[in-house]
Amino acid sequence: MHTGMGCSSSVVLEESVPAGHPPTPVMDTDGGYGLHQPPAFLPKQSESFVEAYRRLDEEICALESTTPGPRLMTAEAWVELLNSAKKGGVEQGVTVPPPQPPPPPLPNEVMLANGTVPNGGVFRRPIMAEKDHLAESARAELVKVREIILKLDIVSNQFKAAQQEEFVARLSRTAMDQEADHFREEMIVHARKRALTLRKDFERLKRLYAEQDQLLSTVYSGAYGTVNEQTLDTELEAARDVRDRLGGAVEQWRIAGGLLRAAAKGLHQVVDYWELLRPSKSAAETIELALDARSTCHGALMALEAAQAALPSVEIPYITVRQQSAVRHALIYLLTDMVNPARYQHTRDVFGVFSANVAKAVHWLHECYSETLKQDLDSADQVATLLAKNLREERLRHIGSRMPNRVYVRPAIG
Repeated sequence: MHTGMGCSSSVVLEESVPAGHPPTPVMDTDGGYGLHQPPAFLPKQSESFVEAYRRLDEEICALESTTPGPRLMTAEAWVELLNSAKKGGVEQGVTVPPPQPPPPPLPNEVMLANGTVPNGGVFRRPIMAEKDHLAESARAELVKVREIILKLDIVSNQFKAAQQEEFVARLSRTAMDQEADHFREEMIVHARKRALTLRKDFERLKRLYAEQDQLLSTVYSGAYGTVNEQTLDTELEAARDVRDRLGGAVEQWRIAGGLLRAAAKGLHQVVDYWELLRPSKSAAETIELALDARSTCHGALMALEAAQAALPSVEIPYITVRQQSAVRHALIYLLTDMVNPARYQHTRDVFGVFSANVAKAVHWLHECYSETLKQDLDSADQVATLLAKNLREERLRHIGSRMPNRVYVRPAIG
């Protein structure tokens, strides 16, 4: 028998597709991220051993195709990577090691909605409370900056803007540091939600495995029914292993794809905000637009950096470190540069070129995934699915001959 598994801060998490971008299996907008939800196989009130085995095995095969176990390992490794980045500071250029899969999850290691685990432990810390605190800190810093800029009266006065340039730049750096903490925490919360969804699927699959193993042990008493069954089972385990390894890699591309799309959408909004600065009618409105542009662009930058960290062995084209540094520099001096027509135009060009390049990177990632990893996964899944079907039919014949009319009683499983 088999054993085990075969425009604001929200820019960082936003995963809808920007205009003109094709949909990609790397990141589906329904929240499934390329996972096909298995059909609901409900047991009859009374069923035979043959019917029960068919139901269980079909449900297992449907859920196995989504590779929840390897995806869960990748998702949990991603959470750990984000935590290390939060401590070390990806934004400051610290090199983050690639995500390493954690050990297989323990059978009872499922987190409950209240943040506890069944063995009585408490899940690390009150995540939402920290997220809300960081969001409030970032908002408070923005309000302070807005009030100071208004009092300085630099929006329509180039001379005053030049005089206060470094002072305003220091304010911007402080505000962006607060904002960065908030963005990082948002990504962590989002990643944990993804991991929890995958864990639910993985726990469900383990329960199905346990029930199927009990059924088979009743029929077989620990031995294979035929030599062909043993051969098919061995081949299926090997095929599952190939598919599972590819499933973990696909999850990495899903993470990177979602973040890259978030960056592209955010930068598209930044260009729009910047265009609206000139026709704005008041200093308050101009400052509001400028701060929206800065915050959205900052979120896009961090999403982009996280996307690159999610795929450390893949060099995403069209985007250079030098270009990202130029954009970050523009954000620091944005509130005084917007007053100078020449600098305003330069910043406009920087945003426009960067937005176009990130859009190209989104298309590249989609095409690269579709032409390589997706095809490999589809092929591996077809092989595993066919072997599973053949093994199922072989076992159904044997179960039917051993227990043709015996009623199956569903065991109580955890």
